[in-house]
Formats: sequence, C-alpha cells, structure tokens
Amino acid sequence: MATKGKNTATIVVMFCIAALTAFASIAQADGGGWDGGYGGMHHHHGFKRLENKLGLTDAQKAEVKALFQTNKVAVKPIITNLRAEQKKLRALIYADTVDAAAITNETTTISGIQAELNVNRANVAAQFRKILTTVQLQILKTLHQDHQNTTTTQTPS
Repeated sequence: MATKGKNTATIVVMFCIAALTAFASIAQADGGGWDGGYGGMHHHHGFKRLENKLGLTDAQKAEVKALFQTNKVAVKPIITNLRAEQKKLRALIYADTVDAAAITNETTTISGIQAELNVNRANVAAQFRKILTTVQLQILKTLHQDHQNTTTTQTPS
C-alpha cells in the first residue's frame, strides 16, 4: 500500500513539474500543436493539481491564465517550425541514401529550436514564480525537490 501511495505521489509531482516546465507543451495543447487531444488534457489536469497544492487565489489563477495565453501566442510559431524541422529530419533519416552532413545540420537546427523553447520555459517559469507568495514558492520548491529525488532514485524497468 505504501508503494501505491508513493507511486501516486510521484505521478502527481511529475504532473506538477511538467506543468511548470513544459509551458510550450501547455500552449500547444490548446490549438498550438497537439490537436487539443490527450496531451493537452494531461497537462491541464496536472496543473489543476498544482493549483490546488499551492492554494492559488482566483487573482493568481487569472494572472497565470493570462501568462499562459500570452506564452501560447509566442510559442505557437516556434512549435510549428520545430514540427516542420522534425519532419525534414525524419525524411533524411529514412531516405534511400544516408546524408550524414544533412542529418547533422538538421539535428543542429532542431537543437537550436529546442534551446529557444527551453529558454522560453525558463522565462515563463520565472514569471510564474513571481506570481506566488513566499509560502507557495516554498511548496513549489519542495515539490520540485521531491520530484528530483524520485526521478534520480528510480531504476528503469
């Protein structure tokens, strides 16, 4: 039973961390790239859990929603570009002849786009943290640390 509780807690924390660090994915979920399917709802529910754990006020929820909406607009063209470059890479990988230089160049392009998204995520996460109170920040840090400890102690199946 303790294992089940620990696994559930791990899942909840993973959703929470994903909600904070994957803002680009959240933005994609509502018309930006995942066709509004399961991935979008998955992150939405994870963030709802985080809202509850942090005890966000209605005003904070409104600020966060505005932050996510603004970010969605900013990230959508980046995600569209990433998808196009990933498609090009797949075509190169499965071509009849291997062009190592082209694959390397395309991989470098994709890495640059992913770096841009990661910087965006960090900036949005910093803006999110500014919305929180000192107590909420501490809860968030604890959740993050718990998640880090859980992911580093798990062994692959």
